Amino acid sequence: MMIIEYDGINYSGWQKQKDKLTIQGTIENALKTLLPDEKINLTGAGRTDAGVSALNQCANFKVRRASYLKYKDFRYRLNSLLPSDIAVKKIKEVNLDFHARYSAVSRIYKYYFTLRKRALDSSRYFFIRNEFNLEKAEEFLELISGYHSFKSFCKNKVDRRDFMCNVFSAKIRKLKDNCIEFEITANRFLHSMVRSVAGAMLKIASGVLSLSEVKEKFLKQKPIGVQNLPPEPLMLYKINYENI
Repeated sequence: MMIIEYDGINYSGWQKQKDKLTIQGTIENALKTLLPDEKINLTGAGRTDAGVSALNQCANFKVRRASYLKYKDFRYRLNSLLPSDIAVKKIKEVNLDFHARYSAVSRIYKYYFTLRKRALDSSRYFFIRNEFNLEKAEEFLELISGYHSFKSFCKNKVDRRDFMCNVFSAKIRKLKDNCIEFEITANRFLHSMVRSVAGAMLKIASGVLSLSEVKEKFLKQKPIGVQNLPPEPLMLYKINYENI
């Protein structure tokens, strides 16, 4: 098992794609250099979209000789082959039945807003130019908490679990220097779901959409018609497992 931190701005997402620079592909290539006799297939817990970063992404791969990972300098050697915007923070041997994606019990994402114009790291925040009512935002987050169909917040038209997700927690808080942090924890997330939910929250808190209108469409699984917010302010914060 590996814990990975990365800046996703220059990548076409986590998942390996032909002729595109991805996080998975970059790490796999580094592992193949270190372990030329092994067939490396890296599995990630969260398939982050293009531009999305991660503080604690989790991934796993299998090798025939686990002794490779016992070398004290293995992580150091791996990091030396990776670019500066990808860092392996931890490597740990786990049971063969561990699966980074399917063994996870929950995932935590965070999205960052700013109430003022920023010159430094401006891409890491979505600039809210209008009114933002925190109480209205909290009412919306209460609505989406729990076990629901999130078809209204998904790009895909088909989902093998019928778009059902269990949102364990959805909260928003003000930080220092006119920043706002939106945090959501769920057992699974649909394609672009977090950015779509954040977009709906912003429209409600800004008074563009009413909570009653969104509630009706959400419960009936109808499109809400909000634009996904940009990926750069989004971060995969943590993956939770049992007994890991």
